[in-house]
Amino acid sequence: MNNMPKYALVTGSAKGFGRAIALALAKQGYSIIIHYLNSQEEAEQTVKEIKAQTDLDCFAICADLCDYKAVESLFATIGEKNINLEILVQNVGNYLKKNILETGFEEWNAIINSNLNATFYCNRLAAQSMLPNQNGRIINIGFANLGQFVAQKLIAPYYIAKNGVLILTKSLAAELADKGITVNMISPGVLETSISQPLHEIPTGRLATLEETIRAILFIADPKSSYITGTNLDIAGGWRL
Repeated sequence: MNNMPKYALVTGSAKGFGRAIALALAKQGYSIIIHYLNSQEEAEQTVKEIKAQTDLDCFAICADLCDYKAVESLFATIGEKNINLEILVQNVGNYLKKNILETGFEEWNAIINSNLNATFYCNRLAAQSMLPNQNGRIINIGFANLGQFVAQKLIAPYYIAKNGVLILTKSLAAELADKGITVNMISPGVLETSISQPLHEIPTGRLATLEETIRAILFIADPKSSYITGTNLDIAGGWRL
């Protein structure tokens, strides 16, 4: 089994933050599974870029992670390829900045589904695929200041969903701790690519770079980090403390 290629699945990795994570993991020697929903052209371009830079396998899969059957199909495809999945980075999660009283039911459901339900679906099936090898890293992407349960006037559905992911992360970590699988969360603050950039609120006075945020992901993904599980690491420059 040790001679088998090691694979990482990064959800939402056709572009942006997910793409940067996929490229970084490829440089660490992981064959990459690019996941996308609507960005097929960008996904194919990312696959080409990884193949051009490495001699590793890389391919793209389209799936709506809010649909459990679609997630089952995604992992079935991975299973059919006899892939040794070592890493899942669950990066997918829509963002909404809107007054809670103006938030529609469909908008509420979309945020809860894409952040919390999609994470549960992917975490559950990834863990099942990792169990036979008693080895794996599940890394969920969170949001700064989770777990403090304070009012969030403009991002309530998103904050509620991400706190659910935090509880899910810790719960899965406890259940899988003796099975060689770690489950952790990386919670960025305001990235250089973020939609909203309230620079005046950040104590360090600057935005987070993709590189320094991804460095934390690579640290958690490292085989030598097997004793770290159930943790949530804020990378936010003191924002929202």
